[in-house]
Amino acid sequence: MLGELGEEAGMRVAVIGAGPGGLATLKTLLEASTPDRPIEACLFEAERDIGGTFQYRSYENAELVSSKQLTTFSDHRLPLSTSDHVSLPQYVDYLRSYVKRFNLEPHIKLRCPVTNIRPLEKSSTQRWRHEVKYTDHSQDGKEHAMKFTHIAICTGLHVQSNIPHIPGIENFKGEAYHSSEYKQRSQLTGRDILILGCGETAMDIAYESMKADAKSVVMCFRTGFLSFPKALSRFQVFGKQFKGGLPIDGLITNLFETAYVHRAIAASRLRWFVSDFVIKRVLWFLTGTQAGMNQHVGALPHDRLGRAYVFLNKSSKAMPYLNRPYQEKHPLAFLGNGYVDPPEDAKSKRWVDTCTFPSSIDATGRVIFEERKDRKDWRRMKNVEVRPNMIIYCTGYKQVFSWLDPSYPTAGNAMIRNIVAPSHPDIAFIGFVRPGVGAIPPISEQQAMWWTAAITNQMKLPTDPPHYHLLAKKGARIQYGVDHSAYMSTLAKDFGGAPGLLELWRAHGLKVLLVYCFGASFVTFYRLVGPFKSAEAPMIAKTELAETITRRGVLGNLFFGVSTYTAKHSPRQF
Repeated sequence: MLGELGEEAGMRVAVIGAGPGGLATLKTLLEASTPDRPIEACLFEAERDIGGTFQYRSYENAELVSSKQLTTFSDHRLPLSTSDHVSLPQYVDYLRSYVKRFNLEPHIKLRCPVTNIRPLEKSSTQRWRHEVKYTDHSQDGKEHAMKFTHIAICTGLHVQSNIPHIPGIENFKGEAYHSSEYKQRSQLTGRDILILGCGETAMDIAYESMKADAKSVVMCFRTGFLSFPKALSRFQVFGKQFKGGLPIDGLITNLFETAYVHRAIAASRLRWFVSDFVIKRVLWFLTGTQAGMNQHVGALPHDRLGRAYVFLNKSSKAMPYLNRPYQEKHPLAFLGNGYVDPPEDAKSKRWVDTCTFPSSIDATGRVIFEERKDRKDWRRMKNVEVRPNMIIYCTGYKQVFSWLDPSYPTAGNAMIRNIVAPSHPDIAFIGFVRPGVGAIPPISEQQAMWWTAAITNQMKLPTDPPHYHLLAKKGARIQYGVDHSAYMSTLAKDFGGAPGLLELWRAHGLKVLLVYCFGASFVTFYRLVGPFKSAEAPMIAKTELAETITRRGVLGNLFFGVSTYTAKHSPRQF
């Protein structure tokens, strides 16, 4: 099968979607083209502009919860003077600069939605395997067809809205819509709002509701969430406020997480459970609850609170408002005030209630919540009449591939490193995993390199079992969760981009070696050696990525590097 991936006569690849994943895939393929192994690539985008979700499902005041250091591509960085977390319009501008710098525009067809992808009949003279039909709204508005050897589907996880059914929803007389339709704060003013979900978008909308002077806000969720701010910058310990501004997605170090870890430890997820133990105790010390700020009156389901299970919620804007009048006293308040509310929020007398998910809406429009006697918020809210006039579904998305021939696999069948299906390694699904703590754009770039190495016969498709999937209950809606650092490292080892420590020291010197060991799983690190080696990677490592380490300080690096190793390799853990 491997020998069939590449074509001596050259390849032509269709890339579907102009979000970060599609752009990175297009650029990676074009750069891999050589005179002996030419690669053509054409990107199809349904919208008028690039950017995908960041452009067309964004809203007022939204900003990335993942840091620029992690989210930006390996060889195209934002200026050092840019803040750690940029707004969505800033990020879309960054993507435009990526297109311009690498001259991708001639290969992009905007306003050209794909209508069908079907297999072509195989024959000894036919090198084309797939036909892509698309409607060209930028030219004549007619349907056209092109033939390709390979397909890269980069449409992403956040396209088709997921809206769960609530019995009695017909009794609701107000305005109901999915969060993808939310655009600005003024939509919330003066409303009684019911928010369904507890993800980062739900948190943002809850905060915006407070700022918009909504009459009331109730946020509903079934199983709780693990919350931590995207940067450590608003905590007070021993009377002093911590102002380090450290993005938390850059705190997990490579040294004993990915660069050096025994197979048995990787398979057992032991390092994740040890991290959970440490993180939860830090949360309790700072906030009084292991679940994160102001969740004293919520649920604490253990199967959702941990690195091995959950997607960390890094939107902390609404946290000071959650159940504010009902917060329990911090057990270590005499040492510090834990999470410090911003001055403008600390003065507010408003708050956001939480409760279980609605089980129904009765004939009068009252919301009946699912009974959960173990939850303090349900015990308090069960006798409160909640009659919203606005319901916002912050309930995520589902994947639909209506334009893909039924004979083809979909993202759910991509069992080989979550990119290709065994039956069709010539069709890639880029950007269809979700990290617990991390970002999809850098994962997409790593996936693009992995697949490019595969189709150009620079690597064999792996057959060993993966140890990077987050643990999910059978039947859970989301089964595509991964641990960011474990997944990135695994892909890099497959295509030969994960450097050995001695190899790295010999090639780039001691500073780059130390930055790699104490840095997080930045894509740039996997371009220091291997088939995608970049001349810019060493300097990026010595400057921008080195700064993510030095700002932690000596104690921070000892804690996140050396002490973590001690905990993970202690005999007491076995």
